[in-house]
Amino acid sequence: MEKIQISHIQLFMLLSGFLFGSTVIISPVQEAANDGWLAILLGGAGGFLLMWLYVKIALLNPSKTLVEILKERMGKVVGNILAVFYIWYFIHVASIVFRDFGEFITAMTFPETPMGVIIGIFAVLVVYVLNSGIEVLARLCEILVPIIYIAILIISLALITVRDFTAFLPLLENGITPVLKSAFSIISFPFGEAVAFLMVFPILYKEEKLKKVVFSATIVAIATVLIVFFRDLFVLGSGLIRRTNFVPHLTTLILPWFNVEPLLDITLMIGGGAKICICIYAAVKGLSQIIKIDDYRSLTGAVVIFSVVLCIWSFENVLELFAFTDKVWPFYSLPFQVIIPLLLLLLSFRNKSRPSKQGAQTQTGQKESNTN
Repeated sequence: MEKIQISHIQLFMLLSGFLFGSTVIISPVQEAANDGWLAILLGGAGGFLLMWLYVKIALLNPSKTLVEILKERMGKVVGNILAVFYIWYFIHVASIVFRDFGEFITAMTFPETPMGVIIGIFAVLVVYVLNSGIEVLARLCEILVPIIYIAILIISLALITVRDFTAFLPLLENGITPVLKSAFSIISFPFGEAVAFLMVFPILYKEEKLKKVVFSATIVAIATVLIVFFRDLFVLGSGLIRRTNFVPHLTTLILPWFNVEPLLDITLMIGGGAKICICIYAAVKGLSQIIKIDDYRSLTGAVVIFSVVLCIWSFENVLELFAFTDKVWPFYSLPFQVIIPLLLLLLSFRNKSRPSKQGAQTQTGQKESNTN
């Protein structure tokens, strides 16, 4: 276990920033259109169950990272193989967020700047923060993540007079299928990706507060996504939401007398930066535990470079990116987010029950000997 520790407030802000991530610019429920609020509630319930799963694994394996849990519960060989797959997954998540950031900034803010330059500058900041230590990232999130809430509040209040509060009607106009698909996407993105926090939970100062902190952050994230959805729906309507790549950005353009685009850029940098940093930290920390390197920071630069190259080479344009994240990503992520964690939970329960059975047998033997 690392000597460094973070407070429960810092973990709350880290998790909040992570869950916002790319959702501050991309609506995960576009397919559900005006029924997106149902998808958010259903997906939020599923996401809450996933967060309970991750917390339970952490509490059953105190002071152990995901890599250590895999090796302990599944054996050294199988555990190391699965750990390598998880490292790949964390890097892949970071590369997707890098690309989301690059696509948005080059399309909306700096259209004449090459995307590689934008992503490269952001990557340098990520390396600098991570090499400063995870506790520095936690302190930064403690200061900066509240800005996301403030920005959402400012934009929402500024648009209070240009709203159609009946835009969510009629209910289930296109049936339940789009709602279920969007709910499944929300479970995977962003809640399922929080499996990376199994590499972070061991450094919490007071582990007894883990459950309360994680559940509180999850509820706040669900409520905030719901508020942003209703704001965008009431301002734009379901038709524009279906046809727009960056829905929250279009919403900000409704205000001709007040330019709030910089607020959106700032929230993306904070939320996206927190998510990338956590994923890269999880990857390099796991890799250092596999190859037995004491200081994970010696690997940060190489892993970030690989993630940046992956994000640029994986997709030719934004349409390919969105097609992959919408149709492939939830199923691709299923083993990492659900199947393997469920298996770990079962193994953790089984191994926890063994000592108690042995203890009961010992006590029974002692009673019999005393009787004799």
